[in-house]
Amino acid sequence: MKNHFISTHRFELHHSDSAVLDLPMYLVVTLIIGILALTSIISMMILPVFPSETPHVTIHPLIKSVNTSNFVISYQVQVIDTDHRPLSDAHVIIKNVDTIAVNTTNQTGYATLMVQGNIPLGLHETYFDVIVKSSKYPTFTSENMLKIVLSD
Repeated sequence: MKNHFISTHRFELHHSDSAVLDLPMYLVVTLIIGILALTSIISMMILPVFPSETPHVTIHPLIKSVNTSNFVISYQVQVIDTDHRPLSDAHVIIKNVDTIAVNTTNQTGYATLMVQGNIPLGLHETYFDVIVKSSKYPTFTSENMLKIVLSD
């Protein structure tokens, strides 16, 4: 004698069952969006956002002699891009532990900065870092680029 199973239950589609049926479509859409997002992130990592070179910075003189330990020195800084064109709107910062001077380059790539500082007692020199920030290039940083020497 065989047992036959006869179901008297009718399958009815409820509102909550539609979510189960739509699940493959949601998974496909999510997968496509994820692939697009991942592709754009990887392409930004592979392709550089900035040119690989920093701008060229020129300051004259790099070594300055002063007669007193308290000094005020005006520096004219020129910033040019890698194609030797003036770089405008770049922020130039000259700083050390005690002093900071900031200015922005003009259309010709020049910025004038007034550096006011002092040489600590017992020392005969002090150094300044130069930083140039631009939206078009990576940040240029040169530690101890400027030297101020106390002359005898």
